[in-house]
Amino acid sequence: MTTFIETISAVESTGETQNGQTGKMSLNLSRRADGRLVLRRENGESETPVQVACCFPWTHPHQFISLRDDKGKEQVLIDDLQQVEAPARELIEDELAERNFLPRLTGIEAITDEIELFHWKVTTAAGPRSFLTRRSDHPRKLANGDVLIKDVSNDLYLIPNPKGLDPKSLKLLWAYLD
Repeated sequence: MTTFIETISAVESTGETQNGQTGKMSLNLSRRADGRLVLRRENGESETPVQVACCFPWTHPHQFISLRDDKGKEQVLIDDLQQVEAPARELIEDELAERNFLPRLTGIEAITDEIELFHWKVTTAAGPRSFLTRRSDHPRKLANGDVLIKDVSNDLYLIPNPKGLDPKSLKLLWAYLD
């Protein structure tokens, strides 16, 4: 049996919580033994398993976070994750980190031309990697200055602060940026 709850309104821009007090938004959010996040009503009688979705993951990774039930119906929209009290915020951040895992490139060893593809040999925070990109899929600069690369399998790689790369890596990268 699936239990539904009505939508809980998000924090207003005035900083008021649902109960009219100013400060942080209070969510009764916990993790079950099976690993699922569960949202409980204030009365504690009903609970809904929820999934975390970031509406704008690349441009606003900590804003407009949606908690949705198994049918995709939004239960809570969080305007800004910083407005959520610490225990619930930590659960949401953990879930987002797991969903939005991006290997972070720390260096570029080589980029070679292979007919219609580019073969990248890189170093990530998790160790060396090798992947292919299409000629038409150039690395993309994000608004915050980071660079996002999509390979032929639609996996994404992030270069945070590309200016912090070593000179060789930076020279290789700039040749392929638009």
